[in-house]
Amino acid sequence: MKKFWQKSWGYAALLSLLCFLFARAWPEPESPFLPTGNQEGVDVPVAMYHHVLEEDSSLLGDYVISRQELESDLQWLQKAGYTPVSPDQLIAYAAGEGELPQNPILLTFDDGYESFFANAYPLLQKYQMPAVVSVIGRYSDLYSQPDAVRHLNYSHLDWDQVKTLSQSPYVSIGSHSYNMHDAAGQESRSGAKKLPGETNEHYAQVFTADTQKIHEAITDATGKEPTLYAYPFGFYTAQSEEILKSLGYQITLSCESRVSRITRDPSSLFLLGRFNRPHGLSSQDFFARMQLEATEGV
Repeated sequence: MKKFWQKSWGYAALLSLLCFLFARAWPEPESPFLPTGNQEGVDVPVAMYHHVLEEDSSLLGDYVISRQELESDLQWLQKAGYTPVSPDQLIAYAAGEGELPQNPILLTFDDGYESFFANAYPLLQKYQMPAVVSVIGRYSDLYSQPDAVRHLNYSHLDWDQVKTLSQSPYVSIGSHSYNMHDAAGQESRSGAKKLPGETNEHYAQVFTADTQKIHEAITDATGKEPTLYAYPFGFYTAQSEEILKSLGYQITLSCESRVSRITRDPSSLFLLGRFNRPHGLSSQDFFARMQLEATEGV
C-alpha cells in the first residue's frame, strides 16, 4: 500500500503546467444577464482544484489546499459577486438556448479524490455553488473493492460516492480518463500524449478505448453520460479533441493559465483554460491571477 500511495501521490505532484497568461477584464453588462444574440460572448474563468485536506496536513502544497482555504475562496466569490455555473449552463449558453448570470466562473476538481466528498462537497452545499469533479476510472474501480485500504490522504471516490454526488444539484461528474493519468515513465505516455513513433491509427485506438471505458463507467454509476473531459496534466492532441467530439463530449479542459471566451458557438467550449489553486495564497491573491476584481467590503 505504501508503494501505491507514493505512486498515486506522485501524479498530482508532477503537474507542472502553471503558465503566465492573464486574461483581459470582461465587460460589465447593465442587465442582470450577459448580452445574447449577436454579441461576441463572455470571458469565463475556470478554477482548478485537486485535493482538499485539513489545515494541519503535511501534504499541503501546489496541488493540495486546506478545507479552510476552499471555504475562503467560496466566501470571496460570494461577497465579490461571482456566480459559479455548471457545465450544463455553459453548454446551453453556447448553443444559444440559455443565459448566464453576471460574472460566471466554473469550479473544477481533478483526480476524483475522496477528500472532495468529505471536505469540498459539504462546502458546495453550504454555499449552494455548483462544481465539477472529474474522476479517474481505474482508481474508482480500485477503491470500490471491498478490501481497499482507504485514507483521506490518498483514497479516491468509489462508484457509490460518485453516484451520490451525481444526484446533487451542486455536482457534475466529468471524465479524467480511465487509465491515462500517469506522468512520464516506463509505463506512461504522459496523459493523452502520443508515444514517440506511435501511428495515428494506434493512438486513436488507445485513446478511444480508454475514453469509452471511463464514459461507460460513469454512465453505469450515475445514469448520466458525462459531457466534460478534463485532460490529465492538460496534455492533449488535435486527434484527441476530434475523438472526444465524436464521442459526444461538449467541454474539454486544459491546464493553460488563461481565461476563455465563451460565445454562442459550441466550439468555444473546447480546451478551456484553467488556473491551478495552490496552498498558501489568499483568496484575493488567487483570484487576482484571473483578474477577478472584488467589490467593496471583500
